Amino acid sequence: MKDAEQDVTGQVGSNLRDIRKARKLSLEELATLCDVSKLTLGKIERGEANPTLQILWKIARGLQIPLSSLLSFQDDIALYRFADRHSLAGHNHDWFVEPLYKTNGTMEWYRACIEPHTRHREFHLEGSEETVFVLNGQLELMVGGKTYHLEKWDVIRFQGEEQHTYINSTDEKVYLMLSLAYTNA
Repeated sequence: MKDAEQDVTGQVGSNLRDIRKARKLSLEELATLCDVSKLTLGKIERGEANPTLQILWKIARGLQIPLSSLLSFQDDIALYRFADRHSLAGHNHDWFVEPLYKTNGTMEWYRACIEPHTRHREFHLEGSEETVFVLNGQLELMVGGKTYHLEKWDVIRFQGEEQHTYINSTDEKVYLMLSLAYTNA
């Protein structure tokens, strides 16, 4: 594991353990809430596992917390350079999200990349709103049974709690900026 990945993994594990203990939950109770195995949660808490983005979303939804609660963000001035990447990978390593900022606990910012000829499906906490800004190429986004064809510089906003699917049917990686706003945070 790379040093940056170890830092993020340890950070997530420590934050998860703190949240679980603050709520007075056992690992078994947390596993039931999140639909993630007790073994996996224990490894995450000890920093022995680098969880996929899908696992982190399951934990966040199960605890009804923003994903950023599992990650530490700087509160003052923060500068993120493209070279300083701390990615969270999707299950098949075809979707990558880089947490950037958390604003007053109600909004999160991410950079994302979807590999060529792949799709990624997700949904977020109730009351969340997602905004997607396409930085290059073309992307299809399915929301609420409707498909939206997006191109470079297009922006779309929708209810994040609704299941949505990012589809990259092209031969190039597509880069995105994402924000999640939480009305219930």
